[in-house]
Amino acid sequence: MTETRRRALAFAVLAAALPLCLCLASASGSVALPPGSVLSSLGARLGLPDVFPLSPAGQTILWTVRLPRVLLAAVVGGGLAVVGAALQSVFRNPMADSGLLGVGSGAACGAVLAVKIGWGQTFLALPIAAFAGAMAAVLAVYVLAHAAGRPSLHALLLTGLAVSALAGAGTSVLLVATEEFRVRTVLFWLAGGLEGRSWTHVQLGGGLIVAGALLLLALARPLDVLSLGTEEAAALGLPVHLTRLGILAVSSLVAGAATSVAGSVPFVGLVAPHALRPLVGPLGRHLLPAAFLGGAVLVVLADLAARTLSAQLDLPLGALTAFVGAPYFLLALRTHEARA
Repeated sequence: MTETRRRALAFAVLAAALPLCLCLASASGSVALPPGSVLSSLGARLGLPDVFPLSPAGQTILWTVRLPRVLLAAVVGGGLAVVGAALQSVFRNPMADSGLLGVGSGAACGAVLAVKIGWGQTFLALPIAAFAGAMAAVLAVYVLAHAAGRPSLHALLLTGLAVSALAGAGTSVLLVATEEFRVRTVLFWLAGGLEGRSWTHVQLGGGLIVAGALLLLALARPLDVLSLGTEEAAALGLPVHLTRLGILAVSSLVAGAATSVAGSVPFVGLVAPHALRPLVGPLGRHLLPAAFLGGAVLVVLADLAARTLSAQLDLPLGALTAFVGAPYFLLALRTHEARA
């Protein structure tokens, strides 16, 4: 099969899989809804006849509980996957993801601080505090890495790891000092999950994620040039430092927004683009949209599995993606080293 046909087939499968997964996830749960009625209800909102109407209770479950959660899962997964693909091009490393920027650790520290202060039950306080913590961590990475001039990719990487470690230490200290009845709220958020998410979370977090992902897609060509190397990109006339800084800033915005509404959802930014690169190729204009679709499918299915298993195992979303992503990471790392 030619590369063009393989890429077209991959996009066709992803484009068909995402709405199918969204419908399946919207229909499944502790109260099962008929998939045909779900599709009929969705079509009615678009002006189509409601052929298989849901009961009033079913309408409430679908539009108030299920659909915001499912759509947010898709947007979070897609955003994290696009960030992973972008950072892999910037760092020229197929193992890179948003954890290199300290986003997750900073968001966790911000959320724990909000709970410690007593804002844990305030509406949107945790997402806003987590987003502020993520942005503070990224700002610290930028400031520390640029303190001695323009940093190399190696310096940015090491600075990000150091800031992540500091933010993790701060989170641990705050957890120890937090009252026991508030710790469960923090641990639940740190484990990742989309319980209780509403249309407000979709509008705020989803809006930032989609806008940032579209901006990264618009920067696909500079990403391809950066993946050639610093000297090659500069020789082609690309302002390397400014472009790299802009891409890292947008990636931080997307990852911070995703983490602020879903908590820690690891490995999505690694698995989706890494798995799709052999199918659609390394070019940003192909890989970024494919990664968005693949990441969306991955997190929607993971959230569905977490909901299905929660009655038996109480398994959070972040733990489920880690169970799947960690073995994949080790396998991908071994394959990468063998090729090198």
